[in-house]
Amino acid sequence: IHQSRLARRRGHGACNLDALAATRAELLWTSNGVGLGYPDGPDGEIAHHIWFSAKDMENGPWNAWWMAYQTTQQFLELMALVGSLGDQVKLVRLREPAGIQVQDLIRQPFRRSRISEKSPFEARTRASAYFQLRICDLEACLAATKLETSPIRFNLELTDPIESLLDGDGTWRGIGGDYVVTLGPESSAARGSDPTLPILTASVGAFSRLWMGVRPATGLTVTDDLEGPAELLEQLDQTLRLPVPSPDWDF
Repeated sequence: IHQSRLARRRGHGACNLDALAATRAELLWTSNGVGLGYPDGPDGEIAHHIWFSAKDMENGPWNAWWMAYQTTQQFLELMALVGSLGDQVKLVRLREPAGIQVQDLIRQPFRRSRISEKSPFEARTRASAYFQLRICDLEACLAATKLETSPIRFNLELTDPIESLLDGDGTWRGIGGDYVVTLGPESSAARGSDPTLPILTASVGAFSRLWMGVRPATGLTVTDDLEGPAELLEQLDQTLRLPVPSPDWDF
């Protein structure tokens, strides 16, 4: 099961927890855990599967803690497997995979929602933002960033609120400071400033959201700690056109 998770198809923002104990702990955590899948890998290993838990195993709801697949055809096989449970299991809850809208696979989704409203098996879509992601090494993160767009350069004045909470003996002091940032096919961040370039000011949280593609620069200026010239913000909107990040592995 762990190897199947590691080999799964991953979208933008995905992460892996390499330790076998991470999957073992989650298996033990689930109540009435059950896994369904296909051992049709080249050497008989599990190629794609879903892991469920449920309070009522007979009728559900069943909660899919995760699913792992390597191809879109394998994803559709897993969805057909879920559908085959329908005569007995009244409701299955799952997290949408990266790049897929599960509602596309449901006939008359809004009709189902109205009919089941306020029942134990209510069919609905819920959105939650419960992951907290932040850049801890700006130079390394940007060095690994490759964008298929014309490069842009700017000064970044970055504030890191964690600095005031760290002990003086620690070797890592946060990442606040002034940087010259390049975003493009070859991206980078270098300490310092260039008087010929525009200035973007941001907290590490806001810049992390920008870098991951959570929200565009112009949106972050409204709700988060990010400011800059209008022309620069528009360039960032054009440059960082990224899919919605999907970590898809709880940590």
